[in-house]
Amino acid sequence: MAELFKKLQWNKKIEILRTMKGWTQEETAEKCYTGQRTYWAWEKGNRYPRKNSRRAISQAFQLNEEEIF
Repeated sequence: MAELFKKLQWNKKIEILRTMKGWTQEETAEKCYTGQRTYWAWEKGNRYPRKNSRRAISQAFQLNEEEIF
């Protein structure tokens, strides 16, 4: 399962991680210190998070940044 996760694009990873946690996009956005629309754009792959945002995302999901991005 871990190998499959590694092969996914970063935006699919955050969508799966959010779903596994049972969080809404709005809840996840709050945990990542951003707005729901910005988080939605990340999850859809329409926008790539900046360095500080990537750090916040990895902390919210308690993973290393490299594991997601």
